[in-house]
Amino acid sequence: MKNISFIYKAFILLFLLVSFSSCEEIIDLPLKGADSPALIVEAEIVDKEGSSFVRLGETLDYYEPIEEPKASGAIISVTDQNGVKMDFLESDEAGLYLPQDSDYKGVIGNTYTLAIEYKGNSFTSESTIFPVTGIDSLQIRFVPESRFQDEGYYLYFYGKEPQDTKDYYFWRNYKNDTLNYEDVGDLVFATDQGIGENIDGLQFPFVYDAGDTVRLEMYSISEEAYNFYDDLTAVVFNDGGLFSPPPVNPRTNIEGTTTNVLGVFMTSSVVSATIYVPEE
Repeated sequence: MKNISFIYKAFILLFLLVSFSSCEEIIDLPLKGADSPALIVEAEIVDKEGSSFVRLGETLDYYEPIEEPKASGAIISVTDQNGVKMDFLESDEAGLYLPQDSDYKGVIGNTYTLAIEYKGNSFTSESTIFPVTGIDSLQIRFVPESRFQDEGYYLYFYGKEPQDTKDYYFWRNYKNDTLNYEDVGDLVFATDQGIGENIDGLQFPFVYDAGDTVRLEMYSISEEAYNFYDDLTAVVFNDGGLFSPPPVNPRTNIEGTTTNVLGVFMTSSVVSATIYVPEE
């Protein structure tokens, strides 16, 4: 996952949509000047070794388009409620920051504070890791072509979701160890009410081939992270019609000495399961 910045790709698409939107549809993405570029933050603390990272980028200047700008040289740390601090150091990949301790992982129930110093500005965010429900089983089914989906093998998820708490979930699907992600439409997230207590065959929208190895990762996320993904999807798929609301920046859980920041700090517990598509 660390080598795929899907949030950055989403904001580039959002930037292009803004460029072609009508005059009634105003969004606050910076185009040029003192407030440009905006810092893009994609940060995750996960209760699995080797899965936590912070990725920083910057929005493109519409008037002077350049290759995807990485945000190098930042000072980043994550501290839990007990004062245990972990520094995140920039890796060989510009803009990607990894824990100084490669064995670092989050703990369910802990609250983490992200601190970023970049170009004279300070940014902070706080988020708690909530438990995630288990994956009871996975199933692969062949689905013939229809008006609504392509022919192929699809993944189905079975499990139970406790309804006594308000929970939010995020899924990642992998095909032969490659993340299924092309655009914002491939983001899969839901509330516990949306999936219900008995998850009886939740289908994911990705087509697999005979012989593929399929891995599903299920993450618990905060309400703030859910709101970010929900807003991001709504803005990108806003058709600009008469009854469509004017697009606005997705809500972020990151604050700073400047409001010129986009992205999300996500803390998660994760479970995963693997299944194989049978050979024909």
